[in-house]
Amino acid sequence: MSFFGNVDFQKLTYTERTCYSYLRDNVDKIPYLRVRDIALESHVGTSSVMRLIHKMGYDSYTDFKEYIIDKKELEKGISNTAIPFSLDIFSGDVEQRLDNLAQRVIESDNIIFTGVGSSGLICDYAARRLAGVGINTFSFSDVTYPIASKLQNTTNTLVIALSISGETNEIIEVLTSLRSNKDVYISSITPKINSSIAELSDFVLTYRINEHRINTHYDLTSQLPMVYLTERLTDLVYQRSH
Repeated sequence: MSFFGNVDFQKLTYTERTCYSYLRDNVDKIPYLRVRDIALESHVGTSSVMRLIHKMGYDSYTDFKEYIIDKKELEKGISNTAIPFSLDIFSGDVEQRLDNLAQRVIESDNIIFTGVGSSGLICDYAARRLAGVGINTFSFSDVTYPIASKLQNTTNTLVIALSISGETNEIIEVLTSLRSNKDVYISSITPKINSSIAELSDFVLTYRINEHRINTHYDLTSQLPMVYLTERLTDLVYQRSH
């Protein structure tokens, strides 16, 4: 996953990776650095720095630096005070929508939770809970695995994607690869109703929450709402099937 733009890290040269690593580890310094400073500190040429900037999708170093400054200003505006968990963050019909998803879970032959990072950990937890009430389910976080090929000879599969940003590139690729399979129904749980992951889904559970990131790419956004939704889903599945 890229920290500064849609760049494939595997396609960078060794020199560009070295420069990228320096930028990643020194985000706070970027607003005060010139291209020459970055080249000197990362032991690469200025031309290598600019090639990396362009590969990350920026027209100039100034554009890149302004992006970092804007992100840092946004972080300053986020309160460090924890927001008490409240059901008010959900829509008024959340219980009905959870009930609809629970019925879909019961009617499906295979249930797959997918997510990465902290969302991936919740996938493991949610899959274990559903398995505990007799549902055939597993968690899928190894996005390099050819899941689309594995599901070619299966029917009636429900995929539930978890993502705070709704723009996790790895999950977008997985869902895109599954869209052509008519036997796969895609659901997602994300606070971003207009995100790419939501648009790739047949069914979306959403809620309202402020994202909390530090050093631009470390996500400290609370996962409590997502845990609540997956736990409530398990409760409803158990009530309907027993």
